Amino acid sequence: MDDITALINLNFPYIFISVFIILIGLKSIISLSEWFINKFGIETKHTKEKRKEHEMLINTAKELSDLKNAHDESVKQSIRHDQMIKEDLSNLTNTVNGIAQTLSDMQAKDNETKLKELKSSLVRYYNKYKNIGEWNRLECAAFWDLFYEYESRGGNDYVHSVIEPVMRELKEID
Repeated sequence: MDDITALINLNFPYIFISVFIILIGLKSIISLSEWFINKFGIETKHTKEKRKEHEMLINTAKELSDLKNAHDESVKQSIRHDQMIKEDLSNLTNTVNGIAQTLSDMQAKDNETKLKELKSSLVRYYNKYKNIGEWNRLECAAFWDLFYEYESRGGNDYVHSVIEPVMRELKEID
């Protein structure tokens, strides 16, 4: 009980003011020592850590800047490559279109040549058999095969009006 009485009789404002004054004194001593350390350039563990953190921040900012520059350059190169690919595709498309046109022209010329050959063969058959008035089954089949191929290739002129009627009238023999 004496302890409680002693505790109640303590002068709390005095203790509070004493602790406050001690803390202010410690703060002043710390501030004075920091000023002294900074003034004379003495390096402590705390200042080393701060300096390392500062250097690390500067290095990180520099690396981020370098990374951004590298990214920008990569984007520029990518755009350049895309344009080159687009130009190459355009050139390739033009080449393929040219080849397709050449093939189409070649097919048309080939068809025209084949039509002329077929027409010539049909005229030979016509000249050979028109006066005879008859032909055998093999010659007849060969002629009509040539005639239908001539038609399928788009042939349509005097072969239909002159040759076909005469050849249909020929007598077939064995």
